Amino acid sequence: MSNLKVDNVDEFGRCCSSLFEKLPKTGKPTETEWTVLSCVLQYDSISNDIEVVSLGTGSKCIGASKMSPTGDLLNDSHAEVIARRAFLLYLYDNIEKSIDNVDSIFAKECSRFKLKDNIKFAFYSSQLPCGDASIFPKNADENYGDILEKNKRKAEDNICQTDSKRSRFLDIHRTGAKCLPQNDQDCRKSGVEYHLIGQVRTKPGRGDRTLSVSCSDKIAKWIHLGIQGRLLDMLLVEPIFMSKFIFGSGVPYSEESLIRALLKRDPDQIIMPKFLPDFFQTSVVFPHVKSETKVRPAAGSIIWTKANNGLSEVAIQGRKQGVTKKKVKSSSSSLCISKYNLYKKFQSILHKDEGMQQIFGSNILDVQYNTMKAKATTYEENWQYLKNNFFKSWTVKPNIWNFKVNVT
Repeated sequence: MSNLKVDNVDEFGRCCSSLFEKLPKTGKPTETEWTVLSCVLQYDSISNDIEVVSLGTGSKCIGASKMSPTGDLLNDSHAEVIARRAFLLYLYDNIEKSIDNVDSIFAKECSRFKLKDNIKFAFYSSQLPCGDASIFPKNADENYGDILEKNKRKAEDNICQTDSKRSRFLDIHRTGAKCLPQNDQDCRKSGVEYHLIGQVRTKPGRGDRTLSVSCSDKIAKWIHLGIQGRLLDMLLVEPIFMSKFIFGSGVPYSEESLIRALLKRDPDQIIMPKFLPDFFQTSVVFPHVKSETKVRPAAGSIIWTKANNGLSEVAIQGRKQGVTKKKVKSSSSSLCISKYNLYKKFQSILHKDEGMQQIFGSNILDVQYNTMKAKATTYEENWQYLKNNFFKSWTVKPNIWNFKVNVT
């Protein structure tokens, strides 16, 4: 942990790059490969101490047909998603410490856990998230938001109506994420007419289409509902929000596109996050960003969390690197951040804490993953409201994760 000035965003970027460089070579990109780096940083509002508590790299997803009903396969290996899931392990680890009366970022309050007031979190990524936040003109100026607004569909408009003069002189940064099949599709015309904006999108994948929404959509969800998700939401007094979002240098950047994609997609929108984060761009350049010499995405993803005294793994196609065919279906091949292992951490806390057992009942030893998630009724109500009033639509995943875990 370093004693740094929390108002200097370059310190956050340097912390992330420094930790990445210290990690083993396994899983890192070669000289001709690129990757994305994302981290969650914890800082103390009193002491100004800053440290990285989770890290992820990667840019790949698996197709919808490859999803595993036992929760042992990681569907989305984008850096932002890995950093967030590794951060969940860190939160579980600190809840266990609180139960054991060991120094923790949480304090016990009415059988649940509350983040201490001096603890804050920031989210770093070496580039803007894929999806809506990555769409903005290449020659952006103070009026570019007005320019893109022209390309936002209204009910009475022709979806691909063009303005030839505008398209002739302007081009936009593009995203590989695709509009949902049931929604209007990108016109793919020249210049600013290529993409629609404000759309929920799914990430491209190898082979069949993925059901993983873009990182712009996921981060927007975290900003509005908290980054903790359904299971942890039931253990916490209140959601956990990121105070800062910090992005790397040497890549396209637009604060206006971040505000549009993450906070206010519709000009007439009335819903806004309860906790508004700040957006920054550090001057620190992550050396493995995509460039003329780095043309191929790295095959692997690095997972690191401060939990368990610094746990590190490498993921290949959603599983631990080096897993043999004989063990591919074994739970031991499952990544520490898989659905299966995160649910196992959740269940171990329920078994360990009597207050939790009183809340959830005596039958918690034999509850399926999906059944348990359905108990997060407050989170679900907030999610439905957000989905209807901010996103307007979302992917529908099959209800296949009815697995159980053994924590004895």
